[in-house]
Formats: sequence, C-alpha cells, structure tokens
Amino acid sequence: MTALRLTAITVLAAAAVVAALLAADVRAWPVALESGDATYAIFPERARWIPATNLGGLSKALLGTTGDVAARQGLREYLEAETLQQQLGNAFPAPAERLVAIAALNGPASSANPQIAAQARTLLGILTFAEATAGGGVSPTDTAISDFADAVRVEPGDTAAKFDLELLLRLSAPNVQRRGKRLANGFGRTGEGASGGVPGSGF
Repeated sequence: MTALRLTAITVLAAAAVVAALLAADVRAWPVALESGDATYAIFPERARWIPATNLGGLSKALLGTTGDVAARQGLREYLEAETLQQQLGNAFPAPAERLVAIAALNGPASSANPQIAAQARTLLGILTFAEATAGGGVSPTDTAISDFADAVRVEPGDTAAKFDLELLLRLSAPNVQRRGKRLANGFGRTGEGASGGVPGSGF
C-alpha cells in the first residue's frame, strides 16, 4: 500500500506540474497576440505573435490560435511585399516577396471566418494582379478576378473587394487603357478596406 500510495502521489504531483505549465502557456497567448498587434501598428516587420511556451504547441492547439496567427502573418507578409514594391517601383518587380506573401495568405483565404477569408482573398487578388502586370500574362489576371469574386462571395459586405473586382474587370475589358491604374491595397484609399485593419480587428 505504501508503494502504491507513493506512486499515486508522484503521478498527482506530476499532473499538477503539467497543469501549472499549461495554464502559464494559455495565459501567454493573449499577451503575445496583444504585444504583436502593438508592435505591428508601429513596426510591422518586427511583429511576432507566438509566445515562448513550456509545453510546445499544446496550448496553441487547445486555444485554436493557429488561424489567428496565420492571418496576422499573412497580412504582415503582404505589407512587406507591397512596401518593397513601392520602394523599388514598377521597373523593379519583387516577385520573390510576392510569392512569400501569396503562400502566407493561402491558409487565411480558406478560413471559416468570412471576414478573414474575404480579406485574405482580396489581398491575394491584388498580389496576383501585380504578377500579371509584371508580365505574368492573362492567367494571373483571371486568378486575381477569381480571388476578388470569391472575397465578395464569402463576405458580401466587403466593399474593398467589390471596388477592386469592379476596377479589375474594367481594366481587363478590351481596349481599356491600363496606364496609371492601380488596384487599391487598403492602406491608402480610405484608411479602411482589404488590408487597413490592424491584426486582431478581424485579421
């Protein structure tokens, strides 16, 4: 009985330690998300949303934060690609950065959250249109149109996606002069739109 009792005590003690570590990990996630969002608002390229944890990804799985982090990372990658492209100018495209951003947004584009999915698909449309105007041909343009249409379909109230879809359809119509036209990216049009939200306010 003594040995059995000691074993039970040991197991309970170990369980208590694991529970305490897990509780600490769970508490760390909201702090990491809030801290990452605050950093993103000032220095987007430095933003990180994953805390140091004691039990690996267990708390992440329990809380279901995978989608939240992926959405934020996708937005950050998009912003970095867009910023670099603006710095380089159209004469010096940044295809590698666009491809990284496209890959980062593919997951959020399939999110069960309509707002996240619509925003991600709108940004994908902007990126694929940039590929087309950089010499990607007709197929990327069609893909961009499809992305915008999907964004409107999953979130009918997404005015940014509607704006970009209508503009791209006009630009892709026969005999339309494209020079000087550019899709809105949500950062400079009205302060709202596809990518104007700070992570945590829908994306």
